[in-house]
Amino acid sequence: MFKKILLVISLMFAFSCEDNIVEDKSTMKLWLNGEEVDVEANYEKITTYGEEVDYVNGDGNTYRKKIFVIHFQKDGGRVELNKEHYAVVFTDWEGDASNGQPVDVGEYQWPSVCPACPRKCIHGAPSKWVRMEIPGDGDISVSGIAHIESISGKAGSWTISGEGEGTFYNPFTQANMTGIIKFTDLEIKGDSNESPYHNYGGR
Repeated sequence: MFKKILLVISLMFAFSCEDNIVEDKSTMKLWLNGEEVDVEANYEKITTYGEEVDYVNGDGNTYRKKIFVIHFQKDGGRVELNKEHYAVVFTDWEGDASNGQPVDVGEYQWPSVCPACPRKCIHGAPSKWVRMEIPGDGDISVSGIAHIESISGKAGSWTISGEGEGTFYNPFTQANMTGIIKFTDLEIKGDSNESPYHNYGGR
């Protein structure tokens, strides 16, 4: 009888553990200059950051700015822009103010369609930008195009899927580099204390 009780308890424990297992479906792949980079092996700190804030544009009207950043840092300590890192930054200067999402689906590109407007385009051109960058004053985003395919969840637990490709100047090698990123179901973090991209581009 005692053995039967132990068997029942063991089976209950096993089924309970299986029920609590949550499969992580998020994936992310990165290529630099055509070579795939093992992000888990090469970067100690991999973070995301999303933010939406209102700002007054040059035309005097108020718009919703949204940003989403994927940040890879060699050092496992606090995320800082002066540490060796690689980042992909999505900025939307006329985000949808009604959906509550930290960033919107759609196409993002660089250079911006309108070269005359530093934020929301007053001429009607789209104002969704994507930049790939590394640290250094000489870092220049040359070109890029990206798509945010989907965003799901709710406030505090958003996930995002998309892809992007771009070219940027590396001041350390004094040459242009290309980057490709693909991500699926990444969690969007929103702690401004953990991201140097808080208030990116100004309010």
